[in-house]
Amino acid sequence: MSDVYDLVIVGSGPNGTIIAREVHERNPDARILVLEAGSRITGVDGEHLVEVDENAMNASYEDLMRRARQIEYVKGAASMNSIEGDSWDPSSTGVFPAAFFGHNFAQFPGASLAWNIGGMGVHWTAATPWPYAEEVPDFLPRDEWDADLETARSLLRTYVGPLVENPFTEPIFEAIRAAVPSPDPEREFGYMPMAGVPHADRPFARTGPRDIAPYLFDASEPGLELCTGVFVTRLEHNGSRVTGVVARDLVGGEEIVFHGREVLVAGDALRTPQLLWASGIRPEALGVRLNEHASIDGDVVIDAARLGLTDADIPTPPAGEPFIGSYWSPSIGAERPAHGQLMEREFEGQHLLGVGWYCATEIRPENRIEFSDELTDALGMPHMTVHFSYSDKDMDVIRQTMQVQRAAANAIGSFPDGDSEILPPGASLHYTGSVRMGAADDGTSVVGPDGRVWGFENLSLAGNGVIPTALTCNATLTGATISVRIARALSSRL
Repeated sequence: MSDVYDLVIVGSGPNGTIIAREVHERNPDARILVLEAGSRITGVDGEHLVEVDENAMNASYEDLMRRARQIEYVKGAASMNSIEGDSWDPSSTGVFPAAFFGHNFAQFPGASLAWNIGGMGVHWTAATPWPYAEEVPDFLPRDEWDADLETARSLLRTYVGPLVENPFTEPIFEAIRAAVPSPDPEREFGYMPMAGVPHADRPFARTGPRDIAPYLFDASEPGLELCTGVFVTRLEHNGSRVTGVVARDLVGGEEIVFHGREVLVAGDALRTPQLLWASGIRPEALGVRLNEHASIDGDVVIDAARLGLTDADIPTPPAGEPFIGSYWSPSIGAERPAHGQLMEREFEGQHLLGVGWYCATEIRPENRIEFSDELTDALGMPHMTVHFSYSDKDMDVIRQTMQVQRAAANAIGSFPDGDSEILPPGASLHYTGSVRMGAADDGTSVVGPDGRVWGFENLSLAGNGVIPTALTCNATLTGATISVRIARALSSRL
């Protein structure tokens, strides 16, 4: 194609959408093209699954759960190149275990990839807690970080408050604040910040990419174009500039080349470095220092009598809303590098509090993605093998976090030690660091503080893979904050 866009973005998930919106708002005359390989999964492009027809939503989640169960059979295998009895093709939609594409994720078996318009932004839980202390990159000016964080909160429509009116909330707050105290009143146990809008008569309206930039998905702005069903296979470049974005039309099979003054890749933390590797763009830190907080799961039955209530006080959420309440136990830094996400619900006749905890793990070069120049995946892209393990220090922090989890759970019910489960690596879907940001081109980072790949004039990256710190909190808001910064830098160059 001879047409030259001002900005070509690869990926229509939350980060690609945020950058498209922010650049458009600052540069309304700029021509922006967003490329997406996946197809529609929801009734309206880019809307969250919770907002679609309930039958369609249930079918989608049932399919996801079926696939998740299948992966159990191969979790301990030395190689995960396929899953017997199921298949994947480009016309599929949804979230798929990485093994469906033919990769070896035996050491990172929980990893999954989104393949649909809107990426993970149509699937996510919508929790938007923010990073704290050493989770915030120390090489970025703090005033800029704070301002960008507020912008990201606004774009994601972050809400802090009840999902439904609930008499159990305050007793739960009181019990867990006593069991898991915080020296900082602003970091006390409380409501989980959630991206969306509460409603009394229908489910909490979780923010999807469509809510961030509706004009991208409904084609109401002539300067923005969303092109779907095209899979980007490589970036043509001369060593310092991207000269073409090469994609394959998944219906017709033909190759298409797009051109942009600026190019931004906003894929996930696995496929963004894969695309760079396929393009011969291979900085020393590419795919290295893959990081993910450890995930510790569990459920406790809420003892209503202990909280001064009865089961008759349990509220009923609107039809289609899976949760009664969503709560947060924030990290307090090095003293307790652990974050709790506690989801209250009724399930199979029991009033439960999900007591999920995340804790930070060390950033180590040993945790990395290995790309092959010989083997390819189901799409013809470089085969990936993930090397990932927990260090001795990580295991100490995990054990300490399990003690925090037990203290919180036992404050509102009975939680035996055996009810705590360390989930397989990758299960959080909050991977970071594979194309990490850094202050200097010293071999430990892929992009600089403006999001540009070191040594390139017009290639930028965004998404959770750019996050350079070890998080305890969910990654979306942190990644979105960095995307606001990157969008500002792109806008200034345009």
